Amino acid sequence: MPTPTLPDAIANALATTRMGTPLRYRKTVGSTNAEAAAWARKGAPEGAVVLAEQQTEGRGRHGRSWLAPPHQALTGSIVLRPDLPPDLLSLIPLAASLAVVDAITAYALPQPPRIKWPNDVLINGRKCCGMLLETATRGAPPHENAFVVLGIGLNVNQTDFPAEVNATSLRLATGQSVPRGPLWAALMQHLERRYDALHTPPERTALRTAYAERMLHRGQSITLHTPGTATTHTGTVRGITKTGALRLDTPGGPMSFHAGEVTTRSA
Repeated sequence: MPTPTLPDAIANALATTRMGTPLRYRKTVGSTNAEAAAWARKGAPEGAVVLAEQQTEGRGRHGRSWLAPPHQALTGSIVLRPDLPPDLLSLIPLAASLAVVDAITAYALPQPPRIKWPNDVLINGRKCCGMLLETATRGAPPHENAFVVLGIGLNVNQTDFPAEVNATSLRLATGQSVPRGPLWAALMQHLERRYDALHTPPERTALRTAYAERMLHRGQSITLHTPGTATTHTGTVRGITKTGALRLDTPGGPMSFHAGEVTTRSA
């Protein structure tokens, strides 16, 4: 019996009402986020996915590139049309990082996965998943969000990373090859649940609590580097605000940050 293709394996395991379908599968693409955004402008429904084996222009946070070898990782972008005020859109990648934790916890990991604020998922201190949220707006009414695109890059079966990259994969962490189709289908199921929770205030509160419980560095001293500047802030991680900002107790008092790179190293 022939091995099912990745799209077929996903379809066979998918159990969502909308997240993860329709799916466009590409062998090579410039950027899944860019293709998903173009698709969304033409009317792609919420939950539509662009999944690619290889990106030639993959992007991460702070303008970094994202590279993954074909047939080993999961790199895809999901079209979302949230009914949320603009200040809560930053909660979407936080909800997605929880969905990744939900999906990979089913595997025999050496330690529970943790989330490095805002949305990097780490196993045993090494990054296995990153995300990029991009928002498109239109002008009537002003600044109405037409859609957002959530890009996810998950290291699944890679066995080799550059020495300068603090990364791992599910295969390296578990010692076993992981089937990508069922994993993506499970991720879509958990993403649908976590994303839907953002639209109800009580469930949104519960989601923030769940996120805080899984935060890396909670209760520890970290240094936050402001993107594009030499500015840094050092403080103890206390959790997140209602809009997903990082809460720090600094020598000058409590502070909140919506952007920055967290490190345990001082400037």
